[in-house]
Amino acid sequence: MNMNNAKQIVTSRVVETLAIDKLTPYDKNPFHLYEGERLEDMVESVRENGILVPIIVRRHSLEGKFEILSGHNRVEAAKAVGIEDLNAVIHENLSDDEAMFIVTESNLIQRSFADLRHSERAAALTSHST
Repeated sequence: MNMNNAKQIVTSRVVETLAIDKLTPYDKNPFHLYEGERLEDMVESVRENGILVPIIVRRHSLEGKFEILSGHNRVEAAKAVGIEDLNAVIHENLSDDEAMFIVTESNLIQRSFADLRHSERAAALTSHST
């Protein structure tokens, strides 16, 4: 995906508060969720500060559901502390390629490429080569 496509993604979005039970994981997400101390640190931060950055979603094919593109770990931490609603940037009419670009780009921003598993590196390189 080139930057012209990325620019288009940014222009078609709405921010809303969504019930956490309307969220579903992106089924093609190649990145693993946080575990152990990293997850515990996030849960503690969410307990103390709430969710500071909205998650990114797109409408799911199931009526009323939204697919999480960025924020899987924040959603898990929110569930752990009993948060029921989250602010979300809702992208409309995303292709699968555009959705994967958001998934990959947001994970590369959060994680060092060197810390990624081999399968995650491959996914990142593949999604950025189209």
